[in-house]
Amino acid sequence: MQRINYLDGHRGLAILLVVFYHAYSRWTDILPYQAVFSDFPLFKFGFLGVQLFFLLSGYVILMTLEKCSTIQGFIYQRWLRLFPAMFICSMVIFFSSGFFVERPLGEPQISNLIPGLTFIEPYILTKLIGISFSSLEGTFWSLYVEFKFYIIAALLYFIVGSHKLVFALFSCLGSWVILSLLTQYTDNMLLSYIHSIFHLLSFEYFGWFSAGAAFYLTNKEENNNWFALGIVFCVISSVILAIQKESITLFIAIMSLSFFFAISLKIKSLQSLLSHRFLVFMGFVSYPLYLLHENMMIALILKLSPFIPANTSFILPLLAISFIILLSYLIALYFEKPLKKAIKLFSSLIIKKYVGHRSLKENN
Repeated sequence: MQRINYLDGHRGLAILLVVFYHAYSRWTDILPYQAVFSDFPLFKFGFLGVQLFFLLSGYVILMTLEKCSTIQGFIYQRWLRLFPAMFICSMVIFFSSGFFVERPLGEPQISNLIPGLTFIEPYILTKLIGISFSSLEGTFWSLYVEFKFYIIAALLYFIVGSHKLVFALFSCLGSWVILSLLTQYTDNMLLSYIHSIFHLLSFEYFGWFSAGAAFYLTNKEENNNWFALGIVFCVISSVILAIQKESITLFIAIMSLSFFFAISLKIKSLQSLLSHRFLVFMGFVSYPLYLLHENMMIALILKLSPFIPANTSFILPLLAISFIILLSYLIALYFEKPLKKAIKLFSSLIIKKYVGHRSLKENN
C-alpha cells in the first residue's frame, strides 16, 4: 500500500506524545527528576497519543478493507504487518531484561511473551488456559485492542460494506455506553454478562475507530457530511473519556488533538508540516519504538542518572530515547522486512503444498 506522508507524520506525532508521557509523567515516583516536568501539557496528556493511533487505524483499516476480497486475506495482512516487529521486539526485550534490571515491571517470565505474540490480552488467556499471564510491556494493551478491532471490523465490513461499517463501529461504542449505564443502576445478571463481553471486546474505544473511518470516507468521496460525522464521533468519544477520567482539561486536550487530525485532512499546509522528514521518520520507526520504549527507557534513565548532574537531569530521557530510536530504526530497516519476507515465503510454500495435496486427493 502506498504510504501517505502526512499520516506517517501523525504516527510520528503520536509516538512522540506517548514516549514523552512515559519519560516525564508516568513514572515520577522512581525517576531522578520526579514530577518536575509532569504537568507540562504535552507530557501530562501524552498518553492521548494512543487515541491518535486509534484514529489513524480507523482511517487506514477501512482503506485496507476496500482492497481485500476476503476476511482471511485481510486478517493475514494485518497479522503480517504486526507480528514480525512484535516478535523481534519481544525477543530484544526479553533477552535484554537481565541488563535492564531497573525495569519498572521487573524481570519478565517466559510466559509474558505469549500475550504479545498472540495479540490476545493476558486476562483472556488466563481465563482460557487457567494459567496466569502478564504482558511483557504495559504498552501492549493497545495492540490487543487493535487486533480485536481488526477482526470485528472485517466481519462487519464483509456484511454491511464501507458506509454502514462506520455506523456499525460507532454502535459498538453506543451499546457499551448504554449497558454501562444500565448495569450501574440495575442488578440484571444478563445485562452485566453482556456488558462484560462488550468490555472484553474493547467497544469503549470504537468511537475513535469509527471517527477515523468517517475521515477516510471524507477524503475518498470528498463529502463533508462524513467529515462532520467524524467530528461528532470525536466529540462523543472525548466526552466519554473525560467523564471516565473526571477531567475537563483532558476533554480540551483530546478534542484539540482530534481537531488537529481532522483539519489536517483539509489544509495542505498542515499536511506539508506533518510530512516533514523528522515526523515521517518517527512514523517509520513508531511501531518498534512503541513496543520497545517504556521499560527500557526508564531503566536506561536510572542507569545513566549517576553520571548526569542533577540540574541537567531533564536530558536523561533524551539520551535514552535516542538510543531506543536508533534500535527501532535498525529493527524496522534491517530485521522486520526480512522476517516478513521469510513468513510470506513460508506461507506460500504451505499453501502450495496444501493445494497440491488437495488436488491429488481429488484426482484419486
